[in-house]
Amino acid sequence: MNVIPFRPRPQPQAEPLAFAIGARVDLRVGAIASGVVRAIGEPEDAFAYSNLARLVRGARMAWLERGAQATLTLAVPASIQNVLEADMLSEAVIEAGCTRRTLNFQLNERELVAAGVALAENLRARGWNIALRGDPDCPLPFGARARNLYSELVVQAPAIPDPFLAMDDGDRSPLGRRLLAAKAAGLVITAETVLTASQARMLAIAGFDRGGGAFAEAGLR
Repeated sequence: MNVIPFRPRPQPQAEPLAFAIGARVDLRVGAIASGVVRAIGEPEDAFAYSNLARLVRGARMAWLERGAQATLTLAVPASIQNVLEADMLSEAVIEAGCTRRTLNFQLNERELVAAGVALAENLRARGWNIALRGDPDCPLPFGARARNLYSELVVQAPAIPDPFLAMDDGDRSPLGRRLLAAKAAGLVITAETVLTASQARMLAIAGFDRGGGAFAEAGLR
């Protein structure tokens, strides 16, 4: 009898998913406060369940390898936010090894206005913290309901902010009123992009807690 040895075919390894992690620093002390994870490439592919779990696991490992211990925030792409389900997002990041202390979700205000806040509510019901990436027009009413949903407000800050922006007797623009409401609710206020140390100092005076962009990345090197 002839014996034919069986050699299993090697299984192709899944291609690594591309992502970027941007640091956000405490504007008052300069320490790394959080990192925001963004998928690179087609969002429909990256946010399929198995791909998302691999992406978040890879981002978490890369973040720890950089010596950063701060919480990560997963930025949900605006283009697919309204078709995602809270169960899938929650289970994928848990499979990636994340807990509710080590990862938050960032949702986009304009898409929440268009489709309702069900995704934010369902994620909060599962114990996840939600950062709201604010729209420049500030369309979402920022009352008690919104304050219960979100833990952080992320906005594109002015390059030269009014130092009284988030004070009771200060700026009365939509942004100024929103920052005042966010501070009253105890939310973390984050400037999405901060370019220089002088801008960081002015934003801290104006009521911002954290900042991302070039200034934050310089602090992580």
